[in-house]
Amino acid sequence: MVKLFVAGGCSEHGRNSFLVSGDKITVLVDAGRMKEKPDKPFPEISPEMAKKIDYLFLTHSHTDHTGALKHLQELGFCGTLVASAATLKFLPEKYEGRTIALKDISSPYKEVSICDGLKLTFGRAGHCVGSVWYSLELEGKTILFTGDYEERSYAYDCDEIRGRYADLAVVDCAYGTEAEDAEAHWEALESALDALVPLQNPLLFPVPSHGRGFDVMRLLAQRNVTTVLAQSLIREYQDSDNREFWLKPSFVEAMRSLKKKQIGDFRSDFERVLQEGAMFPREHLDAAILVRDSQLVKEENRHIAVGVAAMGGRTILTGKQDPASFARQLLNEGKADFYRISVHQNIDEMKRLMAKNHFKKVVPYHCREQLSFPEEEILVLQTGDTAEV
Repeated sequence: MVKLFVAGGCSEHGRNSFLVSGDKITVLVDAGRMKEKPDKPFPEISPEMAKKIDYLFLTHSHTDHTGALKHLQELGFCGTLVASAATLKFLPEKYEGRTIALKDISSPYKEVSICDGLKLTFGRAGHCVGSVWYSLELEGKTILFTGDYEERSYAYDCDEIRGRYADLAVVDCAYGTEAEDAEAHWEALESALDALVPLQNPLLFPVPSHGRGFDVMRLLAQRNVTTVLAQSLIREYQDSDNREFWLKPSFVEAMRSLKKKQIGDFRSDFERVLQEGAMFPREHLDAAILVRDSQLVKEENRHIAVGVAAMGGRTILTGKQDPASFARQLLNEGKADFYRISVHQNIDEMKRLMAKNHFKKVVPYHCREQLSFPEEEILVLQTGDTAEV
């Protein structure tokens, strides 16, 4: 018998972590930290559990999937860490123990034996550089983890999950009951850009690290918009290990034609114009500015947002806003617009994925909503719950 213990990530958004235990092997998939509940940021894993973990599989580098790594080590974890080379490179905390990079042992859709009683198949999940899904065959039972999964990204390649069998599948359903799917989100954003770009007013895109920024670059390149890039975003692209593997050829091609300016030059112009009493560098009126600061925490980026609004431009938000953030404040004041770039699935997308595979049982994860389903094969679990397969 194989057991799945939800250490975090079901019926909540964050601290994603799933413990899978067989008679002889114990693995953990992801070890995330949840910023929304500072009193309970870490997965519910005891020292006894941590010491028994033979392998930790990470789906990608975002902190809600990796931020508890140091905590896990403090609990006694000393097993083998398995992830893509990109994820290992971008980890927020260094792991001193044994690591295995996926590219050194396998390739997408190719099954490989990790040890006696444990086989692995992986594919690219379309969420960010280094993001993967896993199918683990543990002691005769197959459990699939989609990780954060999106098939329609403009930037990231995805090895679609099709025709796969799993005794249990833990499936991304972060967008829950939201009606719009990825296709609808893209249509809304593209229509907005088609209306805004000809106005030649500045546009500000606050984006997170390792995520939606690349999708935005692709859309701007297609529209021949001069793009002011934060240096960190330029480094993110340049430092992406094997980027031709993770990124779509059409995106790589678009980056060659993207009219880029560095934000350092822009900031000096911006500060000079501010000192002279104006509100925005006029040479950047028809530019799009990308800053790696999705909630606009940094004061310098808030200044840019104020200048953009003063010149008739818009701040375009592409992901959820923290309730107390400056990004939400701009939205509430009518100075920003929200057009979601899908990086997860909603219920309908989850069910469409189920229909293209054979999953005996499905556990939706990553959604803070309290979901319910008429389908008996969909198990709505919470942190601390166990499922047997």
